Amino acid sequence: MRILWVKADKLLPVQSGGNIRSYHILRRLAARQELTFLSYYSGDRDPDYERELEKQLPGATSVYTGKRDLSGLARVLDYIVHFPSKTPYAVGRFASFRVQDRLKACFRGRRFDVAVCDFLDAAVNFPRKLAIPTVLFQHNVESEIWGRHALTESNLAKRILYKVEFAKMRHYEQRTVREFHHIIAVSERDRRLMSTWVEPSRITVVPTGVYLQQYRPEVSPLAADPLVMFVGAMDWQPNIDAKSGLWFKPEFQRHAFELWAEIRIGECRNWPQARWRSPDWFIRSWITCAKPP
Repeated sequence: MRILWVKADKLLPVQSGGNIRSYHILRRLAARQELTFLSYYSGDRDPDYERELEKQLPGATSVYTGKRDLSGLARVLDYIVHFPSKTPYAVGRFASFRVQDRLKACFRGRRFDVAVCDFLDAAVNFPRKLAIPTVLFQHNVESEIWGRHALTESNLAKRILYKVEFAKMRHYEQRTVREFHHIIAVSERDRRLMSTWVEPSRITVVPTGVYLQQYRPEVSPLAADPLVMFVGAMDWQPNIDAKSGLWFKPEFQRHAFELWAEIRIGECRNWPQARWRSPDWFIRSWITCAKPP
């Protein structure tokens, strides 16, 4: 089978949960099928990335969009410019005429049996008329995440903007899910959420897993001090919310104090070290550990 797989942003180095998932699926697909991976990115031109991508995924092609990576005031101004658009900013900022032209040519030529859109943000560059079977790989239900932001944000101005972006994302995501021929979800819960938008038979669940060969049991004696480990990417807001909601929840504090006078907290991604005290017990230290190379 000839597969075209399209993803926004750089795939390498493989660090985030979505990239880890995509990378290992791509490697295994490439061993069995005729796979073309199209990666497009902004910022500075990166020949080293393009060479390494071709090395790890032979046949991969990179498209440099020529757009700048924005931050700070430049990102705020860019958001203001795009505010009137019906497309949510988290998706619209990935739009690229270069990528759109490349994908139109791919669909016109019908050189592939199926195309995969990896993440909702890449869908903005796909043609509205999908001439070949096309799959949307939904690593998350994005509108649910934005809805959570709108509910939990304490800053009034940010909460208003989150509500606006949530409404845009919900409309855009529902429409996009209906337009693609098939959807891949990563959990039954996500499948149930999207089944209210599209026929459930058009959604397949591919559960998220762990690459066990990359991890080995600890052979040293168990640590003498109690250690609670949070395994999650700390650059992703839902994980930050979950960690904060657990560590500092009164129920957790009460049960922890019943067991220990002090504990250590660990997490699997780098995070600023911190201490936190209560009248009765304290978190003595933060442990950070990175994914093995």
